[in-house]
Amino acid sequence: MKDYKEFQFGWLIFAIIIPVQIFITYLFIYELGDRPIGTMGFIIISSIFIFVYLLFFGLTTTISADKISVVFGIGFIRRTIPINGIKSVECVKTPWYYGWGIRIFSSGMLYNISGFDGVELKFKDAESAIRIGTRDSAKLKQEIAKRLN
Repeated sequence: MKDYKEFQFGWLIFAIIIPVQIFITYLFIYELGDRPIGTMGFIIISSIFIFVYLLFFGLTTTISADKISVVFGIGFIRRTIPINGIKSVECVKTPWYYGWGIRIFSSGMLYNISGFDGVELKFKDAESAIRIGTRDSAKLKQEIAKRLN
């Protein structure tokens, strides 16, 4: 069986952080404010923004014959889920107030980069669940269900 792979771009992080970074750059270049940002401060702030971009620019979900991998950005943050431990999979709509990124919610963990669609995995040996955000929850559910049989 061929591996299934989906990439979801994290447009929200860029929509929020790029304007902030542009504003800070503007303040630095024109030395605005009572205490302007120094060169070292600007370099540190810019480095933090670049690090955040690299960590969270997207979410890649890969389903192979025996595992599901959820990887954020360049791959420092990842989760591998063995398929043989999954009891059920269902399509879900994640409420807006759960947010994006990696979150703990009432019944488990959420891995999401944008949007509200996802699949929820329930396990044979645990009460907690994992939600994975996706553009096409029906397709992701179908791919996982094929491997459960």
